Amino acid sequence: MSLNTTLQNKRADDIATLFATGTLTIYSGAVPADANAALGAAVQLAAHTVAGFLASVAGAAVANAIADDTIDATGTASFARLVAGGYTIQLTVGTSGAQVIVSSLSYVAAGNSVVNSMTLTQPAA
Repeated sequence: MSLNTTLQNKRADDIATLFATGTLTIYSGAVPADANAALGAAVQLAAHTVAGFLASVAGAAVANAIADDTIDATGTASFARLVAGGYTIQLTVGTSGAQVIVSSLSYVAAGNSVVNSMTLTQPAA
């Protein structure tokens, strides 16, 4: 199956609407196989509230600015989950080239967690 750009944008916008006020939680530890897998021994480093998304372009929905959060625990960020209602998306985390871009992967308890950007992408295929 292959989607045209109009349908890519529609699907990305629909997903973004579901998660418009979701919680983006950043974790350290082993990355679960997928969004259905248990967190295992992963440790929550920070939890940010999402404040909506811009309209999708080329199948990509970019989050509006995400407020900083106080870091809950010390560790190295390895993945994130975006949760709203009964829905979950597991995302990559990095300082570049990831779905969630953070200022640093090194988290120190009581410090400041900064999310520079988050992008949800609906592939064409």
